[in-house]
Amino acid sequence: MKATHFLLCIAILAATADFAIAQSNINPVNKHAWGENTGWTNWYDAGEGQDGVYVAETYLAGYIWGENVGWINVGDGSPADGVNYANTDGSDFGVNIDAGGGIHGFAWGENIGWINFDGGAMADPPEPARIECAEGESARFWGYVWGENIGWINLDDEYNFVSIVECDLNNDCLVNGNDIQFFMDVMLGYDTDPERYYKCDLNRDGVIDAEDVSLFIASLLGS
Repeated sequence: MKATHFLLCIAILAATADFAIAQSNINPVNKHAWGENTGWTNWYDAGEGQDGVYVAETYLAGYIWGENVGWINVGDGSPADGVNYANTDGSDFGVNIDAGGGIHGFAWGENIGWINFDGGAMADPPEPARIECAEGESARFWGYVWGENIGWINLDDEYNFVSIVECDLNNDCLVNGNDIQFFMDVMLGYDTDPERYYKCDLNRDGVIDAEDVSLFIASLLGS
């Protein structure tokens, strides 16, 4: 599995949904991660799924539950810019996902403090935290995250891991059943929602232009 596949498998159960009304889209079969100092953490069943982790295209939202550590908040689902949490202060913090599937930013636990999904300055993880998927497989988390007060949480185990219920190999710019019109509305500025704009910036260069059109056409043709 390659992180570069992430751009083509990011359509994860209506990523544009308002998190306030979205249930967790973590797979209820693969929902646990292990920490030597925290024990098992559950990414799905918090609040019967209503308060579990929700994976949008560019960020995480919701809560992880640990019997030994309590709630861990990965973000409120409302980044100030609509795309990524700033993580400059406590008013706009959370865990972000970059275009290659890398996971960055901070989660907060009342009982354990900040958890750094980048690993932290003193940390040297064997694998950085990321999300990957491959054709015919669910997207899943890999790597390690670090808390100064709790050490490592392992997302990298072969048998006990956290995955997402759906991995769609269509580009997530195409989400509303009227793909071409939707893409053109964003490209021409009729749809200015920042998250949808980000989805249609297929090569992630900050603008939607002819290069994105070419990638869009290639996606439609299945090439």
